[in-house]
Amino acid sequence: MREQGVDTIMNLAIRCLSAINLVQLGAFRWGAMFLVLAVAAIVSAGVFFRYVLNDSLSWSEELAKYAMLWLVFLGAPIALRLGVHPNIEIIIARFPSRVTRVILAVMHLAVCVFCSFLAMKSHDFAWNGRTQVAISVGDISMYWFFVSIPLGMASMALVSLQQFLEDISFLVVGKPAEQDAFVTKHRPVLDEF
Repeated sequence: MREQGVDTIMNLAIRCLSAINLVQLGAFRWGAMFLVLAVAAIVSAGVFFRYVLNDSLSWSEELAKYAMLWLVFLGAPIALRLGVHPNIEIIIARFPSRVTRVILAVMHLAVCVFCSFLAMKSHDFAWNGRTQVAISVGDISMYWFFVSIPLGMASMALVSLQQFLEDISFLVVGKPAEQDAFVTKHRPVLDEF
């Protein structure tokens, strides 16, 4: 009876986190696609102006760097949720399923704690950068470039918390939690490559 109550609470928490992550990762996905196009356009314009018109743009390189910074921290939580970050599975694959889940649960909890810590510290860093401006890209506060770091770290913390709860649910109930909509929708596309 107690396991059923834990299972119900765990599934509710997983579904809530899944809904939050579905929205945020969906928005991040669109943002990342836009930023890929923006970086390509900015770099192409920089090359065109420098080598064709012989008059380089003063802002293109710096703006492309800041766009790539945003791209990294929008893409990292997506890659974490889809399980496509580089990893070494040869050791963990040798253990039984239950031991593997315990190891994964510990790893996901460690990632959650680490990313939460980085989110707090990087927010302080971003906030301290609010008085600095990027002159070459139009006097924009550096806060708007640096805030991508705590945003990405907080998102990764939420994703890894969901993964941790899924691992714990598997250990308690004995069956994997139902796959969330984001993974169901986007994982098959990655499997084609």
